[in-house]
Amino acid sequence: MGKDVIIIKGKKCFIDSEGLAFLSNNEHRSIVRLIKNHTTTLEEFGVMGFEITKPDSKGGRPKTTYLLNEEQATLLTTFMKNSTKVVLFKKKLVKEFFRMREYIQKQELIRLTGIETRKTLTDKIKESGENERMHGHGYSTYTKLIYSLTGLSETYKEWKIDHPDKKVSFRDYLVPEDL
Repeated sequence: MGKDVIIIKGKKCFIDSEGLAFLSNNEHRSIVRLIKNHTTTLEEFGVMGFEITKPDSKGGRPKTTYLLNEEQATLLTTFMKNSTKVVLFKKKLVKEFFRMREYIQKQELIRLTGIETRKTLTDKIKESGENERMHGHGYSTYTKLIYSLTGLSETYKEWKIDHPDKKVSFRDYLVPEDL
């Protein structure tokens, strides 16, 4: 597939109503109508997020896009009539959620390994006296050197611009291959 339709927030996978429309080859309004018809049942599996976007300059109505977790999206597909197109969509949806869960697990495993590596690096920097020599900046200096040697300096700069509040750690921002 040419487009990732599964959204990762924290360590959970979601799909929005536009992604569902894209995967199922349906109009977005058809998916929204189905969601509205089954909101109470879907919300038994968690709060459903949504976003309202203003119409474009040509006018029209505001657009509501819903955010569904895996259970809600799976349940929603059971409310669709099983045409050939819908069966293919259901198969794609399951594969996409599975692929993204694997991605999250792989990232978490690499991340845990990285934590141990960073602890070791920190201990070695302290033992060597480099941290004192660099006035408490030994770890950050060596970290930036590692980013430079691995080609991640530009990615780090982008992260700093995208996340000035640093609520998302740089290592959580990286794909597993970069970690």
